[in-house]
Amino acid sequence: MLAACKTDKFKSAVLTVSFAVPLEKETASGYSLLTNLLPLSTGSYPTMQAFSVILDELYALGLDAFVQRRGELLLVKLEIGTIADSYAFDGERVLYRATELLGDAIFNPHFENGEFPQAKVENEKLCLIEEIASLAENKPAYAMLRARQIMCKNEPFAVDAAGDIELVGRLDGKELLKYYREIIENAPVFITYAGEADFEYVEECVNAHLNFAPRKNSLPDSVMHEKSGEILRLREYMEMEQSVLILGFNSIMPDSAKKRAVLTVFDEIFGGSPASKLFMNVREKEGLCYYCSSYPAGRKNIIFVSCGLEPGNEDYAIKAIYRELNAMKNGEFDDSDLANAKNSIQRSLLSTENSLNSINGYILGQLLSEDSATIEESVKLVSSVTRAEVIALAREITPELEYILSAEVCDE
Repeated sequence: MLAACKTDKFKSAVLTVSFAVPLEKETASGYSLLTNLLPLSTGSYPTMQAFSVILDELYALGLDAFVQRRGELLLVKLEIGTIADSYAFDGERVLYRATELLGDAIFNPHFENGEFPQAKVENEKLCLIEEIASLAENKPAYAMLRARQIMCKNEPFAVDAAGDIELVGRLDGKELLKYYREIIENAPVFITYAGEADFEYVEECVNAHLNFAPRKNSLPDSVMHEKSGEILRLREYMEMEQSVLILGFNSIMPDSAKKRAVLTVFDEIFGGSPASKLFMNVREKEGLCYYCSSYPAGRKNIIFVSCGLEPGNEDYAIKAIYRELNAMKNGEFDDSDLANAKNSIQRSLLSTENSLNSINGYILGQLLSEDSATIEESVKLVSSVTRAEVIALAREITPELEYILSAEVCDE
């Protein structure tokens, strides 16, 4: 599936190929390692030197690959950036050549004896293992991962997109072929472009160099997280100075454009901005934490609240956060709060057009959600959200997890 946004605002362009596969513990490591290998070389340019030369010839554009989670989808992404053709010398069709290089990386990777070179595989395994291990250094990110693993145990949502250290260690060049063939032959593929080129020119480039066979697989449905009916409290320990508190809530599944708009407005008022109730009251007024923000999980009926605070303040912060949620359920927010939230979201949507990567991300998000709304249409949809809809959503939200990552043992 191809979608493109024509814009004359930039001197550059971005073309992205995204393969959508289920997020699974058994396979995430393989796909993650695959993205470490694919942008290093191609069959036509097998050495780092040859690959660097072709990049320089194409105005030192960047070719990158990475994995990205979208709810319970794992996106295997390859992305190439280039200058716009109108800024190239002698009318060179840079986008056409860039697409050719991207296609070479996808369809013609550098193989030795029919598989990925084992020396490169071993080197990238070490890099990926180091990357996964380093997550523990980012305490808020690690705490969020643990909260997902605990609250969504046995659900795909609990899986770390980067992979698992033990599973990465088992991979070899032959095993990676299975993951490569899966994305090339079966995974749904989404191609997005943002830049000055007309759709017809983008389509010409894609048809010439990114001509995938018809896909048989469809996107997997999001797994509804069932309400547990109780609140699980868990504390874990790590060498650190501050504590991190993660609260997990069950919400509604944002499975339509309107539900996503209502959820976005609710979140903006509750904890998604510096003007939110959590920021202004829990952080500023009561001084209970260093930060306090809410995070709805995309394509999933879950909301997390993340809070950084001093050890010993956890219970006070939990009560304060619940108090703010109950206030939302009771409609204890002003019409000005609703209007300001809408204005903030609308400004954010419109600012999407100021970044090629943001445009590309918006287009891909709409494709994955099967939502054809333009940015302007999304702005209108946000404007249509009512106070009653926000209150009704808030009343569907129930707490399920109180997770604390702290430095010292405290009596519960």
